[in-house]
Amino acid sequence: MQQHMKVKELVAAARTAASDLPPAAAQLMREVATRLDVTFVALSETLDQRVTLMAENEILRGEKTP
Repeated sequence: MQQHMKVKELVAAARTAASDLPPAAAQLMREVATRLDVTFVALSETLDQRVTLMAENEILRGEKTP
């Protein structure tokens, strides 16, 4: 396995590895992968919203023109 995998690569690798595990462990691995994926998407959306709000604040404060 690579040292620094991107989140999507890690999720895919975890799902692939789950097929080689006993059923209970495989289910746990798939659940962890799903939660990591959902958390990453939520974090990405939140960061995008933050950038947008910061730009809007600059405009409202007159620090930047639209």
